[in-house]
Amino acid sequence: MDASHVADDLEAVLLTEEKILDRVSALAAELHRELAGRVPVLVGVLGGAATFTVDLARAYPGQVEIGWMAIKSYATRNRASGSVRLLKDLEVDIAGRDIVIVDGVIDTGLTMSWLISNLAQREPASISVCALLRKPDTARFDDTPTHVGFDVGPGLIVGYGLDYRGRYRNLRCAAVLAAHVISGA
Repeated sequence: MDASHVADDLEAVLLTEEKILDRVSALAAELHRELAGRVPVLVGVLGGAATFTVDLARAYPGQVEIGWMAIKSYATRNRASGSVRLLKDLEVDIAGRDIVIVDGVIDTGLTMSWLISNLAQREPASISVCALLRKPDTARFDDTPTHVGFDVGPGLIVGYGLDYRGRYRNLRCAAVLAAHVISGA
């Protein structure tokens, strides 16, 4: 869907589809160089990273395997609580494999820290992170190679797989949702 169809719901378009896809191709090339011909398992975080995961896999200039996880992180008063619940576990055996956790946006970093810890217990050969977007106050993962498409400012970002209450995932761009939509006004 084009942003013009929901223009009144958006504060600003941050990234066009073309800009996103160009960066996804660059990220795929970076990962391919880093993994030196090995076959990684891309672990996509459902549902916000589904579009990004598939596009990253399609741009990757070698073989990849894709696995999926779904998790729910809880918040109180719009602040992350640090509580995470696993909704769908990875069905791929990752012992001895190179893992790339693929996420749409890293906000506080709490969910990503939980994922890294959870997957590390399964004894992969390596773990790295690839996120399309990262918020400025995100925790850094010092021991984990992290590839980021774009650093973005505050605001609820929708589009390119990211949603608000199940809507806007099919926007071809990434945009900041307008405050009046979030407040229900």
